[in-house]
Amino acid sequence: QKIETSVKRARTITHQLLGNVRKSESILAEVNVAQLVEETIQLIHGEAKDNDVTLSLQAAEGLKPIWVDPNQVRQVLINLLSNAIHATSKGGLVSIQVEPADKGIAIAVSDTGHGIPKENLTKIFEPFYSTKSPGEGTGLGLFVTREIVDKFGGTVEVVSRIGHGTRFTVQIPNQAKVRGDGQLTVGKDIQ
Repeated sequence: QKIETSVKRARTITHQLLGNVRKSESILAEVNVAQLVEETIQLIHGEAKDNDVTLSLQAAEGLKPIWVDPNQVRQVLINLLSNAIHATSKGGLVSIQVEPADKGIAIAVSDTGHGIPKENLTKIFEPFYSTKSPGEGTGLGLFVTREIVDKFGGTVEVVSRIGHGTRFTVQIPNQAKVRGDGQLTVGKDIQ
């Protein structure tokens, strides 16, 4: 049993590392981010239910779709939501807010968990850093999250208070621009 658990953990670490270092091109699509968040919440709903944590979504009215890689945004959301769920005590709340941001969209994931000590805030994005018990986490979720968001040209900010919870805010810029001639450019043509 211990060997099987260790093999599964090693497989997870390997897949996350390979997914991070692979030089694949992003597959951009026009994405309704609020809808993508709803779909991701459905994927992770069972984990929240098992931990007796309530998930709440608040999306601003009239959000416009943006051009972005939906699979990578989904991975960011899964990482943030999973961490928030595990940091929150039974009966707690994880809330997700989606709103327009400068040249893109902002997604905030807040929990009512135990919070992150100030001395750990600088370490949480390092690979293999985890406060979870051995075998419970790879320490790669936030590292991969930051790598993805950096690749988009976005930002990740974290605010935390011990005993009150943590809030991660991810800003993702639209990966498409309208050129001077009115044509839409996506991907490499973006300056």
